[in-house]
Amino acid sequence: MSSQGRNELKSSSSSTAESDEKPRSVRVERADDVAKVKPKIFNEHIDVSGINERKLMRKLDWWLVPWLSFLYLLSFLDRTSIGNAKLYGMETDLHITDTQYNIALTIFFFSYSIFEVPSNVFLKRLRPSVWLSLLMLLWGVMMTVQGLVHNYGGLLGMRWMLGLFEAGLFPGVNYYLSWYGDPNLLTDKGDLTEAHSWYKRSEFGIRAAVFFSAATVSGAFGGLLAAAISNMGGIGGKPAWAWIFILEGLITVLAGIASFWIIQDFPDTAKFLTEEERTFVIRRLQEDDQFSAAGEKLKLRYIWQSLLDWKTWIAMLLYMGTDMPLYAFSLFLPSIINQLGEI
Repeated sequence: MSSQGRNELKSSSSSTAESDEKPRSVRVERADDVAKVKPKIFNEHIDVSGINERKLMRKLDWWLVPWLSFLYLLSFLDRTSIGNAKLYGMETDLHITDTQYNIALTIFFFSYSIFEVPSNVFLKRLRPSVWLSLLMLLWGVMMTVQGLVHNYGGLLGMRWMLGLFEAGLFPGVNYYLSWYGDPNLLTDKGDLTEAHSWYKRSEFGIRAAVFFSAATVSGAFGGLLAAAISNMGGIGGKPAWAWIFILEGLITVLAGIASFWIIQDFPDTAKFLTEEERTFVIRRLQEDDQFSAAGEKLKLRYIWQSLLDWKTWIAMLLYMGTDMPLYAFSLFLPSIINQLGEI
């Protein structure tokens, strides 16, 4: 065999060996990657076999949903109480027209819609018990000060600030209950490196529905509460409509202060749960595998994809169909009923 033939044979043998070796190395690398991403079990040393899942879920519901729903009830009551205040001479005392009144209603929703997303950014940086409580405290102050205004400009300013601070509650609570980190990100000791949610994806919908229903509940007694407060008209030199804002605002301030201790941040730090219960809650979230995008960075193309998704626009239309009649009744029904009584 010529030297050229022997070289070609060696080259062919070498190439074959390299080609055989390459798939094996790739398989090893992939196996290593799988081992790296395989989630660790939270608190492996703790036995949770004695935990009744249904009973534990009821315990979570009673500790989380009622108080959060009460906060949203106060939020909706504060933003719509201006409809009842109008019946007790607010327009006359502030020397505003019906058009100016409508502008005061509308300006609330501008700041509300603008600051919803930024508020959730802050929520991700801070603990829920801190951020949500702070928002309540601040909008309670704005609500109280709204009863101290003397002109149209003051009313507009307070409505803008009220919308700014109320903006974070509804999206914040939904974010807080549904997703707030990754329970699969554990240290070598099995401790959590990030916060996380409370419920599985399949469980979140009914809790969100109960939370949102607090808005309609507020309409059931908002008018009765305003009528009772109106009897304070003249006390301290303040008209009845001012006392509606002041007292409802003070209630919100007290609720905001209490929320700092009532709102539980995350399952692994919840004081109302035992160590076994905390471990069980986190493990079931790991099994739900709802964190496939954990650690993924926000990119501009993701935003464009969401804006171009037809489901986004359908959801917006559905929500508009829900909110328009809801706010129409809440803000204008007191005036409509009052005018019917004058016919």
